[in-house]
Amino acid sequence: MTFGSIRVVQAALGVVVLAGTVACGNDSPMSPSAPTLYDKYGGAATVRKVVDDAVVALLADPIQAPFFAGVGQPGNASPERLKSCLRLQFTAVLGGPATYPGRNDQGDMCRDMTSAHATLAITGPVFDRFITDLAAVLKADGVSDADIAMVAPVLVGLKSSIVTR
Repeated sequence: MTFGSIRVVQAALGVVVLAGTVACGNDSPMSPSAPTLYDKYGGAATVRKVVDDAVVALLADPIQAPFFAGVGQPGNASPERLKSCLRLQFTAVLGGPATYPGRNDQGDMCRDMTSAHATLAITGPVFDRFITDLAAVLKADGVSDADIAMVAPVLVGLKSSIVTR
């Protein structure tokens, strides 16, 4: 493993850990007096781009995509609803004006992570792959390594709520 790939994995793991603090009710990894990452990176427009890019990557990945094959099928969430709930969650993770779970920008209630993933049978390696891909999306969308490392612990903390086998 090269030094660069180690840094990507470290950044990815950092993203995952930040998700845990959101799941535990702490909406922001920032101190109250510091500008939020949400504001630093452009707010809702950037969150929309990151979510769109992350969903495209997820659905294009032959290992991750099958877990979301039912998205858009009768009785399941639409791709737009999935994106809307992810926008809500990312807004909260980056310290923006949101609480997750909660009401998304389409007016729907987003489920908690355990309920949302209960029937998907996501494995640990698939979760880890998503986190690594998400770190790459954040990096490609202009988020610094230091800021990715800041949010990583929250996302890593969601693993026990998402992985079901």
